Amino acid sequence: MRRMKQIHGLWWLGLLWLVVVACAQENEATPAPTTAVTPAADTAVSATLTPTDTPSPTRTPAPTPSVPLVSAADQPLTDEGELQIASVVSPEDGWLVLYAMAEGGLGEVLGFTAVTTGLNQNLTLTIDPQLATPTLGAVLHSDAGESGTFEFPDGPDVPLEWESAQIATTFDLDFQLSEPVIEVAEQAVGEDGVVRVASVLLPQDGWLAIHGQEDGRIGPLLGVVPLTAGRHEAITLTIPWREGTPTLYAALYADNGEPLHFDYQAEDEPLLAGDEPVVAEFHATFPIDIFVLDQPLVDGMFEVERVISNGPGWLVAYYDDDGAPGLIIGSAPLEDGLNERVMVEVLESAATDVLHLRLHEDTEPGDDFDFPRVDQPVLYDGRLPGTVTFSLTPGNYLTVHDQPLPTTGTASAVLTVDLVVVNVPTWVAIEADEDGQRGEVLGFTAVSPGVNHDIAISIDPTLATDTLYVTLYLNAGEPDEFDPDGADVPLQRNRSPISVPFFLLAEEQ
Repeated sequence: MRRMKQIHGLWWLGLLWLVVVACAQENEATPAPTTAVTPAADTAVSATLTPTDTPSPTRTPAPTPSVPLVSAADQPLTDEGELQIASVVSPEDGWLVLYAMAEGGLGEVLGFTAVTTGLNQNLTLTIDPQLATPTLGAVLHSDAGESGTFEFPDGPDVPLEWESAQIATTFDLDFQLSEPVIEVAEQAVGEDGVVRVASVLLPQDGWLAIHGQEDGRIGPLLGVVPLTAGRHEAITLTIPWREGTPTLYAALYADNGEPLHFDYQAEDEPLLAGDEPVVAEFHATFPIDIFVLDQPLVDGMFEVERVISNGPGWLVAYYDDDGAPGLIIGSAPLEDGLNERVMVEVLESAATDVLHLRLHEDTEPGDDFDFPRVDQPVLYDGRLPGTVTFSLTPGNYLTVHDQPLPTTGTASAVLTVDLVVVNVPTWVAIEADEDGQRGEVLGFTAVSPGVNHDIAISIDPTLATDTLYVTLYLNAGEPDEFDPDGADVPLQRNRSPISVPFFLLAEEQ
């Protein structure tokens, strides 16, 4: 009986153990879900609970936007005018535009080409090389108007901006052009003598020169400035404006001789375009200018060397009234531009020792001088200029320059006396030098009272000395016979003969 009780107890324990094991296995196979626990305010929580992360939806990464830019290298410019732009990154469809540079900013549009959104590479644009400046600007523009039509500046295709700045760059040109160009406009040349040339294009280092006009053609050199190869704008140079003519010429020369030394009519020859010198003709106006020599009044007339009139006009003579211009006593018509050797007739009985000259307008061209009704005095810069004065009692005088003795192989050579002003009939003689004194007469010619220019005198070249003299003699005997040992005595000033020495130069090769 006791043994039965023991067996029954063991069986019970075994059953209990099986139940516990089964429960443990069940708990192990099916874990209980984690439950969020909110502890009471006074409950201390010692365990760290890690909540399960809630998965978020996967997102596609946004691409980093490209920075807009224009990239262009310095490059040569040839006659074809083709230029290369390495790359353009544009934020939208638009235009790449090339500009000339003017005074540090953008100037004239030279060319353009379409670009698409994003990267554009190896773009080629063609421009007029004659309009190019040494530095060009490349700027991105929008295509905001009609698609595919560049509408600027009279349209909506304005420059694009990025961070408040234009999308642009600059690059330099190496000019490799075959033909030079000059651009110059008519202009007023002031008392500073400054002449302005709009632009010049040279294929090599050279010179820009300004010439006056002579006999309807390019004449004397008035000014010159050196220029390097390439395009130049707003060039200025100074000329002696009183020697200027209404028609001026801008010409280009090569710098073939000594660098920065203008070898005019020598190594520095004119630059050519199509076998013709590069010359631009332009009209110029000048300040009021009257050039007159002191001289005697001859038969009620005097001569004015040169007058520049801006338009038809009148050269008007006033008598002197205590140092101021008095009444008008004579006038002479003037053509537009340069007037030379103008003869003015005056009322001889009203002439004073000093006369005043002034320019007047020719209000009604073709009519007689009619002041004060019309033909008013010419103003300059809004004011009435002072008069030009000269003396009718200068005495007799001459000028002569040193010059070579022509060697033509003939029995005579011709020398020139620049100017002789006399109040009586006169002989002009060239004399040899004898121990520093006037010697033998080598040649002579007669001149009339008044102003005489460029007097040519023939001499025997075998008798010429290194120093010669020009001497004035009174023509008091037979008009056609020079008699220095008789009545034709030397004219005098301050009791000395009027005689001027000059030198013979080695003849230019």
